[in-house]
Amino acid sequence: MKAMFLIADYRRAQDVQNILSAESLPCRFLLHGHGSADSAMLDYLGLGDNKKVIAAVFVPNGRVMELYDVFNKKLRLSEAGTGIAFTVPLNGASGTAFAINGTKPETEGESGMSEVKYELIITIVNRGGFEAVKEASKAAGARGGTLLHGLGLGGEEAAKFLGISIQPEKDVVLIVVSKEDRERVMQNILDAAGILTENRGICFSLPVDSALGLAGSSVRIEDIVK
Repeated sequence: MKAMFLIADYRRAQDVQNILSAESLPCRFLLHGHGSADSAMLDYLGLGDNKKVIAAVFVPNGRVMELYDVFNKKLRLSEAGTGIAFTVPLNGASGTAFAINGTKPETEGESGMSEVKYELIITIVNRGGFEAVKEASKAAGARGGTLLHGLGLGGEEAAKFLGISIQPEKDVVLIVVSKEDRERVMQNILDAAGILTENRGICFSLPVDSALGLAGSSVRIEDIVK
């Protein structure tokens, strides 16, 4: 079983919803977000709006290639600027790289996926910290990201333990990078928006075991970890 993420221009939100409904996926979520590309980059990519639709679904291993084919035909994800789709194995936490205090990101355990080429970096910062994450990741070579808004759940004991005040409103930033760039991007993010800064950020990464729509990515059946 995989967790599959699809990020596309918000104008295709109804199309995305129709596709997911037609494919009868048992568990699916639709979220609203914003891309990190500036207006010049949006013009270059042919996108007029920075709003994004993010779909998250749980997919049996055997249906990954089938869904990629549907996404490509109906959303044309193989064309630059139309969106991306990627999968994260549900046991991916075994290969998670986690960083919280400004130190070098460390990997917890082994994912067992030596062929993984991409990583999904998830950064959680106080509301308004997105710009710092955006600039830091861009300086480290990341091409873009997607912003979600969230709420932090932390009581008085958590605040006391961490020595910080818990800000309920959070910016959640999703960035897909090459495996080789992961450590540099995460370190830049921590330096600019880590828990020792006013943004109080943490970030961690999960292995991406297949992708469609990323520059230089090719999805083959042998790329999918069974």
